[in-house]
Amino acid sequence: MGRLNNLCKKMIEFYRGDPARIQHFLKVHSFAQLIGQEEGLDEKTMYILEAAAYVHDIGIRPSIEKYGKENGSLQEKEGPAEAEKMMRELGFEPDVIERVSYLVGHHHTYSNIDGMDYQILVEADFLVNYYENQMKEETIRKSVSKIFRTETGKHIAEEMFYPEEFVMSETWAQDGLQELDDFIESQGIYIRQ
Repeated sequence: MGRLNNLCKKMIEFYRGDPARIQHFLKVHSFAQLIGQEEGLDEKTMYILEAAAYVHDIGIRPSIEKYGKENGSLQEKEGPAEAEKMMRELGFEPDVIERVSYLVGHHHTYSNIDGMDYQILVEADFLVNYYENQMKEETIRKSVSKIFRTETGKHIAEEMFYPEEFVMSETWAQDGLQELDDFIESQGIYIRQ
């Protein structure tokens, strides 16, 4: 975990003075980590996913510096070299750098997603962007149905953005007391009165 923590700290330095971007990659990392763990990723894939989540938007700053804008295709173009440089300096393994670089260079491309690390990175980024961009429920539902593949990612989206309405029965208190009475009786517990 030492390298991942160092990568996180390096990304905070990279986006010094820009709390929105720092908060964004930290949230994407958090969702990616949760989804990856719940979906049972192996240790190596999880490691790659977490690294990619930290650096996925590393192309924004160089895009703004070079082109004065930062759309998804420019991020994909400028990000891989920045990610490779940072990860090499921190001593990441070449195969990890290669895969993370690929993910950075494709995380705004939603066709031909190859691998659970890629799928989960995209889902985590969407989950954060839905909220940060205040997207409408209808838009969220459509993109979740088209893009999300993990049960965990779908569940998080549903719970955050369109949860099922909780309806309390008119007799909820009485029902609860009856369930408690039934449980006490089934356990052979007698209460003195």
